[in-house]
Amino acid sequence: IFNKIYFQYKKMSSPFPKEYKLNNGLTCPIIGQGTHGVKDVISQVVYQSIKDGVRFLDCAFIYNDEKEVGDGIKKAIADGLCKREDLFIVSKLWTENRADIEGEMKRTLEKLQLDYVDLYLDHWPVFFYYDKGKKIVSKPMHVMWAEFESLVKKGYTKSIGVSNYNVQSLQNLLSFCEIKPAFNEVEFHPYLYQKDLLDFCEKEGIKLIGYNPICRGAYVNIEKSGLNLLEEPVIKELAAKYKKTPGQIALNWQVHCGVIPIPRTGKAERMRENLGSVEFKMDDADYEKVTGLNRNHRFNNFTEFNINIFA
Repeated sequence: IFNKIYFQYKKMSSPFPKEYKLNNGLTCPIIGQGTHGVKDVISQVVYQSIKDGVRFLDCAFIYNDEKEVGDGIKKAIADGLCKREDLFIVSKLWTENRADIEGEMKRTLEKLQLDYVDLYLDHWPVFFYYDKGKKIVSKPMHVMWAEFESLVKKGYTKSIGVSNYNVQSLQNLLSFCEIKPAFNEVEFHPYLYQKDLLDFCEKEGIKLIGYNPICRGAYVNIEKSGLNLLEEPVIKELAAKYKKTPGQIALNWQVHCGVIPIPRTGKAERMRENLGSVEFKMDDADYEKVTGLNRNHRFNNFTEFNINIFA
């Protein structure tokens, strides 16, 4: 039955492009899968998701799941579900690991059991951390980015990018970089419609990846925030109108915005539902209704460093 579902998905005609063509000549899928917070089952979920059609997988050092993601990929390739070149694999450098960036890249590849990744991201634009109460200053951005560029030149990754960078951080990076960031992975959902950032990135040829697209991340406290996206009357109304789930409405809106959503899930059947979110288009007025839910509310404030990097 899984094979049947997979091949049905492959034959579906999406009203959206099947993939984006990037300025560096690469292509990537329009929807992906996040892995944060589901380490215990992620190997099997990755395998089953690839079987069902997922081709974009996002992981990170700090998620402590690169080995498990790699196991799922390795088994999928060995079983003939895909070839390595069919997949778009993303991982990230953690802020405290900038001392030996090439070494970290090699360790990531070893855990993923791959010769290269398609995208390597700088996880946060924070250039210091605390060790036993002592403030440790890491490499400044221009030094760090030069080493990122060397990862492309040496073939460890096809492209490089950033995560959680705002417009100011991007402007700083773009003022000196040789290889522009191809992607910026940020929190993006109807409650946090980052239009200025989206417009800036589109102008500069930087593709946005949106994490926490349905507001169900590990750090989302629905009771504290009072915000429950899947229970919003507008979302439920559109779900009934288009005969889709509330989650599919939220993901469809994000794809319509030109952002790559990476919903995370520990259930293969939910990922199949997520893939179905690109099989339809809504009326323009309905997309505007979803956009109208914007509260500029950020669930992931990243207060660990006691600074506001989003100001």
